[in-house]
Amino acid sequence: MMPVAGDRFYFFFDVPLPKGTPANPDNYKAELKEHFQGWAQPVQNPIELFDPYGVARPEIHDVGPLDRFVKGRVALLGDSAHATCPDMGQGGCQAMEDVLVLTNYLTTTNVSVEDALKRYEIERKARANAVVQKARKRAKQIHGKNPVVTQQWYEQLAAEKPTEVTDAIAIVILAGPMR
Repeated sequence: MMPVAGDRFYFFFDVPLPKGTPANPDNYKAELKEHFQGWAQPVQNPIELFDPYGVARPEIHDVGPLDRFVKGRVALLGDSAHATCPDMGQGGCQAMEDVLVLTNYLTTTNVSVEDALKRYEIERKARANAVVQKARKRAKQIHGKNPVVTQQWYEQLAAEKPTEVTDAIAIVILAGPMR
């Protein structure tokens, strides 16, 4: 859950469902109540209060890692190059990094557009693909594919100090082009 503005919040319930599960807003609350039965009241509150017809329930899949981001004068950026699960909150961040790196090469390379795009690909491919792999690993860890591993993750998370979480986020950010 994240604050948006005023008294509004963005929230996300992450419930692994089989691919192609019908999305019927009439069932959203019951499905969430069943999945989160026994969880603390702060989890129950948004379930009770949200408008099921005012939310999206997208299927989430990752893509990649890809071997190429560039072909000739065409470059992939953002999710087209490295769609990832939202488990690390890096999808939009990676797209902004792509734009920063690509802009830098397009404005500073005087050889050719193709050269600038290849430089972009060389710089971005390893990092973006590493984030896809890390998010994929995190998704397997926290989505109950192995209940023991998932429980261990929740126990570790409950014991962590807030600074450990923000420090881990900083490590991911500082590995990017803003270093």
